[in-house]
Amino acid sequence: ISFQENKAIIRGEEIRRSFYKEISVEKIIGKLLHQPLRMWRRSKTEWFHLLKTKRGCRLLLKSRFLQQLRSSMQEEDLERTKKFGSEKVCLGSSFAEHKRMKRNLLKSLFLSKRRKEKNLNLPTRTISPIVYNSSLSLYSNSTYCFASPHKLTMKRRIKRIELPTHYSEVNHRTPKAVVSYGPNIGHIPHDIRLKDPNLLLRSRNGRGQNI
Repeated sequence: ISFQENKAIIRGEEIRRSFYKEISVEKIIGKLLHQPLRMWRRSKTEWFHLLKTKRGCRLLLKSRFLQQLRSSMQEEDLERTKKFGSEKVCLGSSFAEHKRMKRNLLKSLFLSKRRKEKNLNLPTRTISPIVYNSSLSLYSNSTYCFASPHKLTMKRRIKRIELPTHYSEVNHRTPKAVVSYGPNIGHIPHDIRLKDPNLLLRSRNGRGQNI
């Protein structure tokens, strides 16, 4: 189902307004707390009542928070317009734009949090070269460990991947088992072999084998 572009813009504004209403109100209230303004601008409930009118919606859509969020996506919008054109817009494109704004919002919040953590200037621990070299030789000669202590102690942030609901009961090493056995894989034997050679497990004797 497709409709004209002006209707798509109106629908997109409704979707964005429903999702970003509370976040934007939080931002607006935080910026206006220390300014001599009317009390209704400092109250959440009064803001929500105001947003039911056209004037409140215009204030929300013209807020600096949403303007910065839109300006960060101008290049992506330009590429999409060159690729698909703008004569007609599908109904799903409004929801796709909403998801894209949500993704960029979460990314911006994550980056701001990382910047705040870096500004704390926490003291970093230093490893003595003598202790590090001796422990490295022990780990390299060991048959049970397959990585250096530096790699073992490194803390890396792993990006969370959202999987369907039937993946929740699956071991994290066997996500492709669903392709062969379907969602009901609660009783798969441990000695199954898949065709993918990249899925390796460490067996008890130290050698890797396919699952």
